[in-house]
Amino acid sequence: MHFFNVVSRAVLLELRWLVLIQGIITILLGLALLSSTHILLIHVFGLYIGISIKAMAFVAVFDGFVLSIYSFLTREKTKSAWRIMVIGSFITILILAFGVGRQYHITILGMAFSFFVIYVLFRRRREYVYPARILGRPEVAIALVTIAFTILYGIGGSLLFGNQFRPPIDSLGDAFYYTGEVITTLGFGDIVPVTMDAKIFTISLAFLGVAIFFSSITALILPSVERRLGGLVNRMEKRELRTLADYVLVCGYSDLLQEYLTRMKRSGTVVVVIERDESKAKSLRDDGYIVFDHNADDIELLSSFDFSAAKEIIIGSNDDAYNLIIAAAMKSVITDEIREKVRVLVVDPKDMVKFRIMGFSLINVSSVLSESLSEQKNASEE
Repeated sequence: MHFFNVVSRAVLLELRWLVLIQGIITILLGLALLSSTHILLIHVFGLYIGISIKAMAFVAVFDGFVLSIYSFLTREKTKSAWRIMVIGSFITILILAFGVGRQYHITILGMAFSFFVIYVLFRRRREYVYPARILGRPEVAIALVTIAFTILYGIGGSLLFGNQFRPPIDSLGDAFYYTGEVITTLGFGDIVPVTMDAKIFTISLAFLGVAIFFSSITALILPSVERRLGGLVNRMEKRELRTLADYVLVCGYSDLLQEYLTRMKRSGTVVVVIERDESKAKSLRDDGYIVFDHNADDIELLSSFDFSAAKEIIIGSNDDAYNLIIAAAMKSVITDEIREKVRVLVVDPKDMVKFRIMGFSLINVSSVLSESLSEQKNASEE
């Protein structure tokens, strides 16, 4: 246990690098299994399904490639990112388990490393607290379920009517291949339905592929494209950050700041907002603010600012936990001279003690509200 603690602290400061290593190892293990000619026979619901180790090797290479690519997309520590990494690691273990009998030592090594990744993921799961930007949307969840159902429907039906095709579909690989062929409307013609039942099944799968599958894929891809375009705008805006002077930087927006920021904008002060909520970011951008649709605790983004030219820096979301994370990130990128410019909104008075160690000016929202109500009461009595 002590060994795991030492390694996780010393090596895994960036968890995405660990996932990248896992992906590379999985690719190498998949390549090592390509020479196998062994076929596993699995008995499922009265059917004997043959699984080629060579086919699993290709799946392992694909899985490793996905893990490697995804490791670069996990800068934002969202709950969905954590879940995907855990699921991907379990899938990797399952894939490698098929090759244990052929390449014993290297597959055991890959499985052991994947278990270690899962161990570290669970140890560091509290770091992944942000809501999902894309996967958390209900339409995306529906799209994922639809895609999974379409693929399972195709594979299951292909195996069920396997003897009614020419040549017969008698393996999981052939079933998956035929499903992909029909869904994508490629129609190579190498596998042909010969009975009415098989033809009706093929037509229904084609309708699912064209009408549902591709629309679901679009629902998944479109938000990513929109975010990439937004990221391009952000990068163009970053280049102008060093030229800003006497600006107000807001890290995390809440409606408590609305009136104050409106006054700043009317006075001619440039207001820059870093806001992770897409709807809030869009609304603020429409109101004329410079907005970065990003997590406000991103050290790379914060380092792009010339804080010496800032008039003030406000950490102002309505979530104290998020504000604390932002404050910690801000403390790591500013000097002691800049620290006096930073003000932090604290919603819960009990959290004041947690923020005091940062050395920033604190605004007790509850206290300010209480004083305002008292002043209004006194004024009405007079």
